[in-house]
Amino acid sequence: MKNPGLPRRQGHRRAAATASVLLLPLVLTACSDDDGATNPPPAASPAATATGARCVTDRPADDHGPDAKPRAWAGYTVDDKSVETEAQERFKRTSRDKSVLLVSGSGKLTTRDAKIIKHGGTSSVTASDGHGLNAAVLARDGGTLTMSGGRMSTQDKGSTGVFASGKDTRATLHSGGIRTHGSSARGVTAAHGGELDLTYVEIDTAGTQAAPVAVGPGGGKVTVSGGTMTSAGCGSPGVQTAGEVSLSQTLFDLANSEAFTVEAGGSLKLKDVRASAAAGGVVLRGDGRASYRMTGGALQASDGDIFSVQGADADITLDGGADVQTKDGKLLRVSDGGKAAFRASDEKLKGSVAVAKGGSATLDLTGSTKLDGKIVGAASLTLGPKTEWSVSGDSPLKSIGLADGAKVSDVIVGNGHTVTYDKASSPDLRGKKYQLAGGGVLKPA
Repeated sequence: MKNPGLPRRQGHRRAAATASVLLLPLVLTACSDDDGATNPPPAASPAATATGARCVTDRPADDHGPDAKPRAWAGYTVDDKSVETEAQERFKRTSRDKSVLLVSGSGKLTTRDAKIIKHGGTSSVTASDGHGLNAAVLARDGGTLTMSGGRMSTQDKGSTGVFASGKDTRATLHSGGIRTHGSSARGVTAAHGGELDLTYVEIDTAGTQAAPVAVGPGGGKVTVSGGTMTSAGCGSPGVQTAGEVSLSQTLFDLANSEAFTVEAGGSLKLKDVRASAAAGGVVLRGDGRASYRMTGGALQASDGDIFSVQGADADITLDGGADVQTKDGKLLRVSDGGKAAFRASDEKLKGSVAVAKGGSATLDLTGSTKLDGKIVGAASLTLGPKTEWSVSGDSPLKSIGLADGAKVSDVIVGNGHTVTYDKASSPDLRGKKYQLAGGGVLKPA
């Protein structure tokens, strides 16, 4: 992958470049509320900044209410045949709760360079997030949608661009662009087993709680290749997923949110993806398993933690020269009883690890990985023979393991600090006290 810069939001002026040569700076833009009013972005308190919670992303809506699966309405419906629209055809709908295009059942719909405009808000954000009520284009119940080129614009609350819901439902988008302006108006969403495949698509969202890419209730699968994704609204990460999302060579610019949110049951895989975010890197949360894998690419957070595990049983893997950075905050923070399995191969990592009471973390460093930071809390660290931990502060760990013949004198630089470990949990250290390179000591707790 070549080294492109991050996308610039059209119509938004940027501040002068910062010292970072990786990613563009961010400017906090206005956030819209549910009624479409524009408010200045909230000021980040010190506590909020430390946890990356400038604008908190809402958890997925519970779609078990009376309108869990509402009747679908649209200006143009395909439900039992194959239809290919004229090139550059224009579609517009201004009704509340009504989609512009709907394909369902055995229907197949193909558009080429279409212009799609959706006005009118939703009567239920729950139904919009869960089943696509009021989406501009809705594919559901086995329908097949293919869109090539074209532009799409939505204006109001709950007006997601493209929504795919239900088993055997598939939507394929190649090139073109989607722009949404309302709160809870995502770029694209898959739910209840639906699938989305995007190639070189540009998505721009402006409202609160409006992720460019989302997988909602019931799970689903989204694959994104190339393209640019930007969001301005509070709580609008580049991806919010409770299902399976794979990204490659995609650029993200998130002005008022964390970069990515992985809910329990979700997985996010990145290859050569570059992301810049104003309020933290990756949040993995909920009661269940959540996974994140990053191969190559770059992730920079202006504020907040790079990885925040909140109650989840989280797997985090970095390899292929993935570059992760934050100006403030931790490399890894585990809270709310979460569990983190963190693996890094041939990486350069800077930042501390903090595990709150009730949580745990295992860190497995392999290859030539170098970590510069301190580790506090119920954390277990395993170091390979070519790795290095440069200790930046006193670090009370649960355990330290030495893999493949690694030696304390070769892999830990103390910098004058004290590292303690539990003897019973660290058999490789044989209960001994070690003087560390650069000063400092490693000893039993």
